[in-house]
Amino acid sequence: MLEFLIFQIIYPPVVGYLATQKGYKYWTWAAIGFFVPVISIFILFALKTKPIIINPEDKILQVNTSKILFKREII
Repeated sequence: MLEFLIFQIIYPPVVGYLATQKGYKYWTWAAIGFFVPVISIFILFALKTKPIIINPEDKILQVNTSKILFKREII
């Protein structure tokens, strides 16, 4: 998590600076550089906590990524 916070401090000014080199507005691209990592972290947490059913017909093998990688349940 510390890496994410450091990334949030460094990444937006760099993206804004590179955008000004191409002729775009600094603050627009700095805001994009701030919100893209935040959105990606939310997506990663959403994918991590959602159990995925591999075989939906018999539901024997399920992958629960929030606690263990493979969980075998007989229903």
